[in-house]
Amino acid sequence: MWKKVNVVFRLKSPLHIGYLPFKGSVVSPTRYYVPGRNLWGAITKRATEHICENPTADDYKNIGKEVIKNFRFSYFYLYDGRTIYFPRYTDEGLKYGDITKTEFEHKFIASFISTEINSGGTAKDKSLHEIEFINNRFRDEKGDLKGVKIAGFIWVEEDTKIDGEGIVLNDKGIVIKDFNVIKELILGGESKYGFGHVILDSIKIIDGKTKTVEVKINKDITLISHLRYDKDIKFEGDMELSTGRGYFYPDIENSQDHPGAVIDEPKYFLTPGSIILDEIETEMLWDGTLSKKH
Repeated sequence: MWKKVNVVFRLKSPLHIGYLPFKGSVVSPTRYYVPGRNLWGAITKRATEHICENPTADDYKNIGKEVIKNFRFSYFYLYDGRTIYFPRYTDEGLKYGDITKTEFEHKFIASFISTEINSGGTAKDKSLHEIEFINNRFRDEKGDLKGVKIAGFIWVEEDTKIDGEGIVLNDKGIVIKDFNVIKELILGGESKYGFGHVILDSIKIIDGKTKTVEVKINKDITLISHLRYDKDIKFEGDMELSTGRGYFYPDIENSQDHPGAVIDEPKYFLTPGSIILDEIETEMLWDGTLSKKH
């Protein structure tokens, strides 16, 4: 049986969730939300490095598979303490919460430019690099600085173990071997700049249990995660071709000793914010994406 918890993290530093560049001069754009696979990767890393004294690539792979078996992660969205900024396609264009994309970017998104310096003390040719990120602070309507949070759900299967250690779910966090694996996480990329540090802000256990992690999408409901494309799904919104790089992926047999060595198979997905025009039943997968049940 699966238990569901509502989790909120506070951004201690800016956050960069990278994907393929697509706009202007921004070499490294960021997503405006955190996909479930980023939570899986962060918790796998944190659990492995606590359980294993000198973790190997196989340790990360084995514990990563156990995390897949025992956890599910929704996508996490920006939260200012009052509003969760879910994307949605409207007649006026893409909005986040009740504000336009431009207003959202002005409130939460920034970028900086870096360059390599050569031995002569000048900028190295073709080394200019712009990185977009989610800021960890924003200004409210009064102009006061406030902290940015992200909110979402985690499902934990009861009475299961990670590397022989029981999983304890309580109002302080998710504990494995007397260690709260969600107390602090590093999410996303560009950690060399100090990006991605999030701290647990609150956790609330939702009453009830379910045998599976399934999501019923009613007619005209907006997606809040990627949904695997199916020719029978009627929708309004957008699609994207999604892939990724890592040590390993569950559908790929080989693993490597360094990050980014394994490339996931590209797949088409309906994007968050798209509107589903028919009622459908879906299953949540290990990376937070949804797949239509047949």
